[in-house]
Amino acid sequence: MASRAKNFMVEKDMKNVEGVMVTLTPDNKLRVQSSRHGPDGCRQNTVELLKRESRWVFENPSLGVLDYRVLGTNFKDYAVIFTQLEFGDEAFNTVELYSRTEMASHKAMQLFTKWSQGLGFKSHQQAQLQKDLTCAHKIFQFSGFWYIIAIATDTQGFLPARDKRKLGASVVKVHKTGQLKVVIAFSRPQGCQSMEVTLTKDRKKPVFRNTLKGVKGFHVLSTDYTYGLVYLRLGRAGNNYKSLLLFNSCAHMILP
Repeated sequence: MASRAKNFMVEKDMKNVEGVMVTLTPDNKLRVQSSRHGPDGCRQNTVELLKRESRWVFENPSLGVLDYRVLGTNFKDYAVIFTQLEFGDEAFNTVELYSRTEMASHKAMQLFTKWSQGLGFKSHQQAQLQKDLTCAHKIFQFSGFWYIIAIATDTQGFLPARDKRKLGASVVKVHKTGQLKVVIAFSRPQGCQSMEVTLTKDRKKPVFRNTLKGVKGFHVLSTDYTYGLVYLRLGRAGNNYKSLLLFNSCAHMILP
């Protein structure tokens, strides 16, 4: 991170990695959700930015965001973001490196260095944030787009012939507190089929369900937020099925 904020030099050695989730709304606004460490613990914030005529430039002056733009990205692993902010009588700008992995790639770091130095940030105005992910992980909660790269299921007739199997996909979003909106899509012999359902969290267990829609359980067994192992239980009218899904943020995964 690079910043010209007045208190950045004092606080930079104590700043932890932040979590950010960026989504484009149906009305073409950019929703930026963030979770960062503050004096009173993890602080979460959501802002919606309005699109300018330029392709990757957004703003919301009423909230102090004068400019939010993507300087560079590979659309898969990382992005370098420039922001121009104004809060009260202080105006400053920042350059941040967003990474989908805890350790940013060498190429991502090179791009960040290129832009921060090119925009005139001095060494004391830059910092690599502390790798305490406690607050960063709170914003994710398994949200986002996932490829489904492997599946084990007892659902009869679900798996196509080996030479016709294609990747599935899923989008998981926090609908509101205690609820997830989940879309799962698979390629079937009759074409692409998808299911969209809103799930509610169990009061005692880390499981989401919607029995009226036939979803008895959606349980994330393991994840590091780049992959997820999901146990899905479906059932209706006396028929019950179990599936184990391997979600991954990329379309391929290196297996041992």
